[in-house]
Amino acid sequence: WLIPEILGFIFQSFDFYLHMCKVTQVQSTASTQEGEEVTLDCSYETSQNLYHLFWYKQLLSGEMIFLIRQISSSTRTERSSRYSVVFQKSTKSIRLVISASQLEDSVKYFCVLWEQTHSV
Repeated sequence: WLIPEILGFIFQSFDFYLHMCKVTQVQSTASTQEGEEVTLDCSYETSQNLYHLFWYKQLLSGEMIFLIRQISSSTRTERSSRYSVVFQKSTKSIRLVISASQLEDSVKYFCVLWEQTHSV
């Protein structure tokens, strides 16, 4: 009989400005038991209508692993493996949902906003 272990999730965001866009950390840490669902929230600022939002996780080795992408023009719920997002363009927020959490999920997570810029 196994007792589920407590997992620690650390969400960090890039607090940066790039072409009038900003991503801000909303939730810094989350703890759960193995097998439970975990959510991490991210808010952002942008003056553009078309942009991309990415979620990454950073392994203990420092390697950044791409998890999922949301395009601002899309209305469908993006899903990839155990990862999905809840995207609310009107409030400029995106939530990463990790289903059936596992021990290896206990790493740092990053929310990234990317805008395409056009040269004049």
